Amino acid sequence: MDEIYHDSMAITRYNHHPDIFLTMIANPNWEEIRGSLFQHQHPHERPDIVARMFELKRKALMDEIQQNKVIGTTVTHVYTIEFQKRGLPHMHALIFLDKADKIHTPEKVDNIVCAEFPDEVDDPLLFKTIQKCMVHGPCGSRKPDALCMNEGKCAKKYPKQYSTSTSLPDEGYPIYRRRNDGRVFRY
Repeated sequence: MDEIYHDSMAITRYNHHPDIFLTMIANPNWEEIRGSLFQHQHPHERPDIVARMFELKRKALMDEIQQNKVIGTTVTHVYTIEFQKRGLPHMHALIFLDKADKIHTPEKVDNIVCAEFPDEVDDPLLFKTIQKCMVHGPCGSRKPDALCMNEGKCAKKYPKQYSTSTSLPDEGYPIYRRRNDGRVFRY
């Protein structure tokens, strides 16, 4: 870990700030994992299968980023793999983009990040995945004893305010486009 940290600092010194901080987490419900288990076996009983599948998917993701340039031309990247308390691997990656692909405008942010629900009819699989894996809550008045609650408010600052367009304030964290189209997801 220390070597990775020092490498990251040297790369950052040379390439300036990383452009993307990416997190990838293993999902014990991946079909490839479930299909490799014996009857009545659970993913936590086969960490070898979980780790292998995570590594294959990690490589596929990094190939998409580097060779297929889905987020632009990458100059370099650094990543580390950690294991959660449940034994699931997850990756934290810093990705450095080429000067021409640096993210300086809201339009470039919108090409990479979307904080809105996809259309349920056009892409039902993506919609279900977002519903299941990417929605925060419930918290607030609906669940005041949620882990994220601190002094009666969500520590993660949910629910986020609607915004008609993406903006890049000076403090460094973008405010993503999240239009009020009337659609609401409830647990």
